[in-house]
Amino acid sequence: MAEAIADRVKRYILDGSDNDLRRPLGVAESSRGLARAAFRRVGIEEGWHAIECGCGPIGGLAVMAEMVGPTGRVVGVDLSEPAIQRARSVVGALELGNVELFAGDIHELGTAAVGGPFDLAYTRLFLMHQPDPVRTLSHIASLLRPGGWVVAQEALRSPPPRSHPHCDALGTYWDLAYQLLERAGGVPPGAVDGLAGSAREAGLDVVAVEGSFGIIHPELGFGLHASTLLAAKERAVASGIATGPQIDDLVNDLHAAKDGGYQWVSMPFFLDLTLRKPLVA
Repeated sequence: MAEAIADRVKRYILDGSDNDLRRPLGVAESSRGLARAAFRRVGIEEGWHAIECGCGPIGGLAVMAEMVGPTGRVVGVDLSEPAIQRARSVVGALELGNVELFAGDIHELGTAAVGGPFDLAYTRLFLMHQPDPVRTLSHIASLLRPGGWVVAQEALRSPPPRSHPHCDALGTYWDLAYQLLERAGGVPPGAVDGLAGSAREAGLDVVAVEGSFGIIHPELGFGLHASTLLAAKERAVASGIATGPQIDDLVNDLHAAKDGGYQWVSMPFFLDLTLRKPLVA
């Protein structure tokens, strides 16, 4: 099953005609290795029940579906109904029969509503959007069985994504993205840096704190960064963080870098947290 799903993802990225489908699959593929390694660290097994909070159009659902196998169950939750509708298209295209999807605020969905408790909860680029990480982590913990795991992979503000040779546009774009989170999204400065402390306040044990850059092929990597910035354009302009022409110029710079002789480009630097709900409250 694992190889079959991986092959389907690659086929859509390379040959699919639907660009809206190819982009989220490209993001998922670029983070596949980081997610898989983290799930292995917590001992994921076939038959586990897992939930992704803030799954977006695909997130880590394909990797989780592979690893829990046909006897396992994966639930994806996202606040955005359009994102969940898109996720349904992706899940159908990849034939992920063990994945269920729910649109709604994770803070308002109880265990019964999503079919918990779960063995594993996963967040990627989700906690970094939360104004109150302690509240969010506390609710995620409530969805887990005693001894259940949380894997959180969230992007730090600094250092920004990197490339070789150096590309100024990466740092400019990443600073703009984080300004949007803090000024328009109400996220406290340093919230991701302090996630280990937030997890402890939420009653979770911090098992490991790691971090890494994921390296991506320049053609895919610069394209993903440009798409991320373009998706934030409307909010950035409305918030007064940047003008439309400024963002368009930066997007063009990132797109141009795809053919600029770069040897590699990275994802943001991810803080990789392994957390566990205590066996006894």
